[in-house]
Amino acid sequence: MANPTLPDLPKRPENSLGRKLTFASGACLAMCQKLLEPHALTLAQWVLLSALWQRDGLLVSQLAAYSGNAAPATSRIVDRMEEKGLLRRAREAEDRRVVRVFLTDEGRALSRLDRFHETVNDALLDGFTAAEAAMLHTLLERVEFNARRRLEDAT
Repeated sequence: MANPTLPDLPKRPENSLGRKLTFASGACLAMCQKLLEPHALTLAQWVLLSALWQRDGLLVSQLAAYSGNAAPATSRIVDRMEEKGLLRRAREAEDRRVVRVFLTDEGRALSRLDRFHETVNDALLDGFTAAEAAMLHTLLERVEFNARRRLEDAT
């Protein structure tokens, strides 16, 4: 019986790739957040840390490119991480306009999480053969390429 206080929802399109990608992405993000919760990190923060564990002293613009976020959003994430004592900003002596982001001792101590993506991959690819996992990576790269190409064509 339909709920009299709510209108009936429209039927979901079963073949909507965008919907499936959105729901899969949301479920993956929720899983990652849950796994990172004991470390007091968000997934966005872990991504920035993972870049800095590889090469400390990156620019916010480099961190934005690495994470796929816009520079203002990345800057706000860095702000929160700086407040938590994980990162610090430093201006370059020869050009004070250039600001680099560095790990603190607390940020470096979390480097034990540098293989977190492998834990996530193992969970997401549970039951997949190696060939299926490789194909999924290839197909998702093609989907991203097609979306970016269409976006460029539209501008």
